[in-house]
Amino acid sequence: MATAAVLAMGLAPATAVAHGGSGHGDGDRSDDWRNNDDQRRLVRILRHVTDNYRWLENAKADGYKKITECVEKPGVGAMGFHYAKQDLIDDKTQARKPEVLVYMPNRHGHYKLVAVEFISTAAKRPSIAGVKFDNGPFPGSYALHAWIWRDNPDGMFAAYNPDLKCPK
Repeated sequence: MATAAVLAMGLAPATAVAHGGSGHGDGDRSDDWRNNDDQRRLVRILRHVTDNYRWLENAKADGYKKITECVEKPGVGAMGFHYAKQDLIDDKTQARKPEVLVYMPNRHGHYKLVAVEFISTAAKRPSIAGVKFDNGPFPGSYALHAWIWRDNPDGMFAAYNPDLKCPK
């Protein structure tokens, strides 16, 4: 129930605060994922299940709703615009059902999927494919980004992408 209230209010301020720090969470965020079978499998699954969502219109048609404006941390990078499917946010983590899709506009102004974000309300810090979640966007939540459609020099599972800036 608290999740619904937080989503109804929007997560922009909380997301900016909760995703503080260096942009690197508690887990390993390097590109070692290429050498880890579980993480490679996770990335393949995520690319498969989100292929149709690479265009924002498709995600909206399937029930994803905007929950933040573009999230950016000066000197660290940006995350992008977050779109969530509210009924997926719970204490479970399912690779085939990412709770949040993260978009950035391309040079033509069309919003394209760059990452997914898992959000969990589990009692203990969850992990998926051996990667631990960071503190989440609202109290009692955990989150993990996966930059499956945009390279991130800080690593596949870093919170922020230093190559991105929010549009002015």
